[in-house]
Amino acid sequence: YTPTEVVNLLVRLIKPKSGMRIYDPTCGSGGMLIQSRQYLIENNDDSRNISLYGQEDNLGTWAICKINMFLHSVFNADIKKGDTIREPKHLNNGELMTFDRVIANPPFSLAKWGKQEADNDSFGRFPYGTPPKDTGDLAFVQHMIASLNAKGKLGVVVPHGVLFRGASEKEIRKRIIEDDLLEAVIGLPPSLFYGTGISAALLIINKTKSNKNKNKIIFINGELEYEAGKNQNKLRDIDIKHIIDVYESFKDTKRYSKVVSLK
Repeated sequence: YTPTEVVNLLVRLIKPKSGMRIYDPTCGSGGMLIQSRQYLIENNDDSRNISLYGQEDNLGTWAICKINMFLHSVFNADIKKGDTIREPKHLNNGELMTFDRVIANPPFSLAKWGKQEADNDSFGRFPYGTPPKDTGDLAFVQHMIASLNAKGKLGVVVPHGVLFRGASEKEIRKRIIEDDLLEAVIGLPPSLFYGTGISAALLIINKTKSNKNKNKIIFINGELEYEAGKNQNKLRDIDIKHIIDVYESFKDTKRYSKVVSLK
């Protein structure tokens, strides 16, 4: 389950617009898709002219997602049931559908995620290599990249280990960076997520970086500012706004953000 304020932050970072196709490959109960549509409503954009797509492996959660869409008056969302890595369901003439925006919080460091199938993937989703069989994070990230159209942008929640682990994951990270896809890495405060104190980060991947941002990545220490809670910490509106403002300015700020070259 992704806290609402984290979803809100992610949606505001990728900025969905009217006319776009939005996709969540691990959509759970559909919160990220519904918040994407809500973002259009809040910005006086035409929320009827947006197409929502999702896939969810858990049958009960998939059913909740379908009901959730109905309760939010979303009657045309295309929510598929199935395992996204082993059997992606959003296809067009046998090839992966592509989208304007992709947004997700995949399961953290999923074991038995489908490495064997990924090694023999017929959709060409893993050009940077496949991660170890017990940590599927970068398989989901690569599926998301493969699901972007030529102008697409994605936002994904990952555990911190994705930023640091070695072996094949290091090589995958390196190659994503070399292709100048990664635009931002945003650290989140600890204990934001229900039932775990694990720290997470957001990755923003952008197929059409502005000229100013090309060959650069911004790192943002969003973990420094939050409201402490007894069992769970919370991102406040002011914290979310600070992250957005710094990301959009794409500048160094003391002890909070650093723009670095790919080198």
